[in-house]
Amino acid sequence: MQTTLHKEIHDFVLTTITVSMNLPLDLDEITDDSPMGADGIDLDSLSLIELALRIESRFGVEIPETDIEPVGAMKLGELIDDVIARGAAA
Repeated sequence: MQTTLHKEIHDFVLTTITVSMNLPLDLDEITDDSPMGADGIDLDSLSLIELALRIESRFGVEIPETDIEPVGAMKLGELIDDVIARGAAA
């Protein structure tokens, strides 16, 4: 079951990727099971760093540099759950 915070992070991530970072995505094909890296959203390491910095700023969490590579191996839903577990604030 999706919470309001889950949806807010989900929408923020996809808006950040498509609008702020100007990376094309077919949003109809993106689900919580879509990988953040290859064969999914396909963010490279620099894009992952930029996304992490924006998530940190927006939701008041810390994503250490050492966690960037694991974020690239996550699915979108796992990233959202990870941000919530880090204490995300709406």
